[in-house]
Amino acid sequence: MEHLLIYPVKKGYLDKELISEVGKAAEQAGFYAFLSWDHYMLPDGPETLDAWSILGYLAGQTDTIKLGTVVTPIPFRPPAQLAKIVASVDHLSGGRTILGVGAGWHQPEFDGFSNWGTPGQRVTRTSEALELITRLWTGEKVSFEGKAYNSDGAIISPVPTQKPFPPMWFGVRGPRMLDLAARYADAWIPTNISPELYEDGLKKLREKRSELGINTSLKGALQNFDVYTESEPCVATINSYAAAGCEYYGSIWSYPPDEMVSRIKWFSKEVMPNV
Repeated sequence: MEHLLIYPVKKGYLDKELISEVGKAAEQAGFYAFLSWDHYMLPDGPETLDAWSILGYLAGQTDTIKLGTVVTPIPFRPPAQLAKIVASVDHLSGGRTILGVGAGWHQPEFDGFSNWGTPGQRVTRTSEALELITRLWTGEKVSFEGKAYNSDGAIISPVPTQKPFPPMWFGVRGPRMLDLAARYADAWIPTNISPELYEDGLKKLREKRSELGINTSLKGALQNFDVYTESEPCVATINSYAAAGCEYYGSIWSYPPDEMVSRIKWFSKEVMPNV
């Protein structure tokens, strides 16, 4: 089992020293990835930092830990710009980025900074965006004309370090987004889903992928909002998801900020060796 540190980018967690300390502590503890929430506004307030700026900041302070989002609302930013941002962080980190993929859920931040639309419209925009992003990551000149997005002669250089492009982890449940996950995903990372539903969902998603003739493996990941202060129930929970096919378990570190580094050390000592 690999472990993911999921960082809640919100008020109280935005101090640059804390971000640096947490990123370094997670790497030293053996976490596979530091995955940041990606929001400009949240229901409990607008105090946030841009997730990709945080990951770029950590790229120069860490060496091995993967750096990504969980998840980026793909229709929120112009996709050609997002492709450039991710390629830049991948270049700066030496090929350690993960692009989390979702269609967005918090309307106020879209109303303030982007364009909301219906769920179906956001999924359509996500589909077009992923096609444009992956084409741009080849480094070739791209001309693209879609219903939502257009690009005339865009080129990304330098291209991402990872080949053919940075992995995309989909935190999705809806049928159309699952179809996109089957086509593009390196991993599926739903939130707070029971082990039984998780096992069934992962099985169906892999079947969809096989039907498309895609032979690359699809990893099973999870983000869990449950808070544990004792190791035994935490270990039992992780093992139940491992039995359901989960390979990458993500803990939401929503403890008081000043306890985060000590909690990481506790997790690495009391939980990691037992799962």
